[in-house]
Amino acid sequence: MMYLRPAEPEEVFYVAKHMREHDYKEISCLRWAEGRDDLAADLTERYSNYPNCYVCGNGADCIAIIVYVPIRSGVWSIGMFATDNFQKVGGYLTKKIIREIIPMLMDAGAHRIECQSIEGYDAIHKWLGTLGLREESKLLGYGRDGEDFCQFTWVKKRDGDLRALTGHKNGERLCA
Repeated sequence: MMYLRPAEPEEVFYVAKHMREHDYKEISCLRWAEGRDDLAADLTERYSNYPNCYVCGNGADCIAIIVYVPIRSGVWSIGMFATDNFQKVGGYLTKKIIREIIPMLMDAGAHRIECQSIEGYDAIHKWLGTLGLREESKLLGYGRDGEDFCQFTWVKKRDGDLRALTGHKNGERLCA
């Protein structure tokens, strides 16, 4: 049975330690951590006690961690990392983000949702587009070794509403 629920520290650590190679490449170049164990400990400390850190899984398997963080009033950052079993929960998590998380952020007054992704991670860039985010800009030399990143955003003013994805229009529920 698939689930999305608040993550326990050991679940964050497990998924972080076993994340996909491309996720590791992307996240490790944004942190001080060296190696998978150090990065897993860093991400666990940073996110596991955060109220908006969720684990997505299938049965006993913890597969993905999603976290959304307020940056300032109306602006949220969203991030995700997963194990190689992501395909087992990918469709389910996509629907949860579109139908529940994005509408909740809109109801909370979000006018901007953003995330950064390493250049060349085309599968994730396509997925972000499915979620309704658009590539906004390149972040040259953003990684610790000069890796370039792409900034993906949903901006209310530019993008209008996400009615087709979320059932909301300007923060007002349109359908169940």
